[in-house]
Amino acid sequence: MASPSTAPVPPSTIFRHAAAVFPAMAMLAGLQLDVFTALGNEPLTAKEIAAALGVNPVKLQPLLYALVAAELLTVQDERFANTPEADAHLVQGQPSYKAGSLREFYGDIWPALLKTAATIRSGKPQHKHDF
Repeated sequence: MASPSTAPVPPSTIFRHAAAVFPAMAMLAGLQLDVFTALGNEPLTAKEIAAALGVNPVKLQPLLYALVAAELLTVQDERFANTPEADAHLVQGQPSYKAGSLREFYGDIWPALLKTAATIRSGKPQHKHDF
């Protein structure tokens, strides 16, 4: 415990870990919606991407900007494009396509990880992947 004369310790590591989940969740949502394949040919606006995916552009746009922040998309003049890495690995039909297996694995393992504390408390697996 800190003494009254000791400067408080900022929660930098705690906040860094808490914020780190957002790019990963944005990536999973992008994989589940197949955003990257929709952008495989040319840069598109949020409305154009939404039309290609059959989703609401108002709801999609924040995800697109989250994917820009996650360094998986770029945006210029309101047109979004894949980064070279996303284009190589997350667009269906590319020889190095990995999105299908990533979507399945992360879509399953992350919910399991959210149940780690419950598994430890109960002593019984709370998900098919037991931690």
